[in-house]
Amino acid sequence: MSHDILLRQLSLGSQGKPFVLVGVLRTEGPTAIKAGSKAIIFPDGSIEGWVGGHCTESEIVSAALSCLKDGATRYLNLTTCQGGKMDVYLEPSLPTRKLVVFGHVPIVSSLCRFAKTLGFKTTVVDRSATREKFPDADSVVKTFDEVLPMEDPKNTYAVVATMGDSDQEHVEKLLRYGIAYIGVVAGRKRAQELFSLLATKKLFDDENSTNIKSPAGIDIHAVTAEEIALSIIAEIVQKARGASDQSSKILQLQESNASFSEVEELRKGSKKEEEEAEGEGEHNRALDAKEVFVDPICGMTVSSSSNYYARAGSEIVYFCSESCKDSFIAKISADLTESERSK
Repeated sequence: MSHDILLRQLSLGSQGKPFVLVGVLRTEGPTAIKAGSKAIIFPDGSIEGWVGGHCTESEIVSAALSCLKDGATRYLNLTTCQGGKMDVYLEPSLPTRKLVVFGHVPIVSSLCRFAKTLGFKTTVVDRSATREKFPDADSVVKTFDEVLPMEDPKNTYAVVATMGDSDQEHVEKLLRYGIAYIGVVAGRKRAQELFSLLATKKLFDDENSTNIKSPAGIDIHAVTAEEIALSIIAEIVQKARGASDQSSKILQLQESNASFSEVEELRKGSKKEEEEAEGEGEHNRALDAKEVFVDPICGMTVSSSSNYYARAGSEIVYFCSESCKDSFIAKISADLTESERSK
């Protein structure tokens, strides 16, 4: 089985498909799986191989999906329903992120340098660009057609730094492929003109509005070409990691002279997301610390990687299963109702 899993790893890696390798390091006591066993978990939660019984499978799958989200390796110390213990590691394999940069200005050189350090596969598109001028790029081509077909668009990021030369044309073409991010290096006036033109052609709407940013980059008061490139690559990483871009939307609305009510409505939504994220943040801290808890319903030992948890006051309570979580919530609700009646 391990040999088959190794061959499967090599095959999936060559195809650029994301997955998580699960390996059992150690077992103790009654467990349905033994040390040395391996399996592969995919983004949809499906499993090739075996990761043990139901009481540990959900935790392993949940942790694997988190690995695919943040790219970090995880180690789990799990307790089985029969009281056995097992140590498991999870190693994500993510497809190489791709960056396509249009233009030949100094910002492009800096972007290629930063992208290479971060492991991106970078292509520069410009009529006058050469490999000698952009040694950090993986490839240099003359026209947009040479980067087609646009494979894996959800893992592709683009920056248009042509400084007004055919930037609208490049953006229009990029929007057709549904890629993850399009950053346009432009002043605020040119950015507003660009958004207006795209909206007129019905190419810019709510569906793709979060995928395009102009002026490109996080606001770090950048001045030099290197600083601007740094702000852009930071924004790409933020996008790749799925970070919230509510603040960027608010800024864009303010700059487009949106009504006060539109901005405030977005602020309220952002505030709600922050409140919801507070509880999630506590869960993530416990997850990083690999803490162990006791299910208050059945008394089973539960890892902080469990997918079943709930907020109780200022604490996060963990459960071994959805049924235990539901029982706990029902009990809390009943206690609150009884407390209200007694007042």
